[in-house]
Order: sequence, then structure tokens, then C-alpha cells
Amino acid sequence: MNVLITNDDGIGSEGLKVLAKAFREFGEVFVVAPDRQRSAVGLSITIERPLRVESVDERTFSVDGMPVDCVTLAIHGLMDPPPNLIVSGINDGQNLGYDIYHSGTVGAAFVGTMFGIPSMAVSVTDNSFDEDHKGVFFYDTAAHIALKLARIMEQHKLPDGTLLNVNVPNVSLSEIEGIEVTRHCDSTYDIEIHHRLDPRGKKYYWLGGKFRGNSDHSETDLSALRRRKVSVTPLRLDITDYTVIQDLSNWILDAG
Repeated sequence: MNVLITNDDGIGSEGLKVLAKAFREFGEVFVVAPDRQRSAVGLSITIERPLRVESVDERTFSVDGMPVDCVTLAIHGLMDPPPNLIVSGINDGQNLGYDIYHSGTVGAAFVGTMFGIPSMAVSVTDNSFDEDHKGVFFYDTAAHIALKLARIMEQHKLPDGTLLNVNVPNVSLSEIEGIEVTRHCDSTYDIEIHHRLDPRGKKYYWLGGKFRGNSDHSETDLSALRRRKVSVTPLRLDITDYTVIQDLSNWILDAG
């Protein structure tokens, strides 16, 4: 079993190291990760310049590109044979709701799935969910859960085009209240735009915002995490809205 470990927090991330160490009991581990922090880049790829790869250690490589670049290079150039499983993480902070469209962690798992390789993204919540452990990340808990899910994925094949988005409460393993299969919530952020002047008098902007919950959160990733349960959300590559296909076809016909 060849396992590719990647992330969007960079090759020096503690979560990446803990995850790679845990999976060495599962198979032969290859680590291919960005050479620096690449959060919130989603499915971005590097096309305007060449990519450079540095060997950090045995079967460990850093790439001066995006998480998706790392997965693509690993599958098509750095690993022979290609991976049987891709695990992206452990991300510092949850990837909930509409985060999945921005997350480099989830983006890496998406592209692995595009290439037909079973993939999952693994994140651990920040202290907005649990003030008891402020400033400490329980990566061992998330790695244990990821390993358990990998063994399940080995026994039961996911449907083609499906990946797992896994969010783990930031608590010790003994404090986890279970694992729940969820849908992703519709939570997003209240956008804040801070505009300032640099020392030369030119305007610049910082984009930010606070996470907020919307509408009904029953059976969602957000609801599970609030109850100290691991959230496992199956995601599909196919985002076609099948419910509107016939209506849209009729509207176009009616319009002539």
C-alpha cells in the first residue's frame, strides 16, 4: 500500500509530520507538500512558471507550488507506482460548510479523487469550538481517526468520484464522543474588508471575516463538532444540479 500524505500548511507543519508517522503502520508513506503555507488556495495550480521540487528526506519532498501541484507531481512523477490512498492534512482549523470550496486541504483530496485515487481531507478544529484546549492541537487524535477511516476505505471502496472531508474535534481521543456521517452545512463568513495606507500613501486591503452559522444545522458537520463528534462528510466531484436540468431545458425551449 502506497500512501501519499500532503497538506496546505506546508512541509514543516506538525500536523503533517504526525499524520505521516501514524500512517507508516498502514503502508509505505510518501510525503509531498508545499514548501510554505498555502491555505485557502482551493484547486489552484501553477502554470505561469516551472515547479521546483526539493528532497527533504527519504520519500519526503517539498514543492514550491500549490497542494494540487503536489498531488499531481506525486501521482505522475515522484511516485512509482502511484499512491493507493491520498490523505491531506492534518489541517490547523476546521474545514466546514463553504470552506470546502476554498480549502487547499480539501482541494488536494479533490484532485486525488479526480485521478481515481481514494482520498480524504483531515482537519482538526480550532479553539472556537473548545476553549478548554486553547493553543494546543491534538494531532494524535486526528491521526488515529484518519488511520481508522483508511482501514475502512481499504475494506469498502468509495464510489467513483467521492472523497471524504473529515473534521476532528480538538480534544484528546478519550474525549471524542463518536464518529458521525454528516452533510456539509451552509455556513460561511461575515466578510470584513480593512483598507489602510502603506508608508508611501498607497491603499491596500486585508480581507477577513468571522465564521457564522446559517439556517438548519441538523445532521451537519458543524452540529457534530459542537457535540465533540468527528464529522465525516462524503463529497462528490459531480456538482451538477440534476433537479433543475429538465426545468432549465424547458425554459430554453420556451424562449425559442
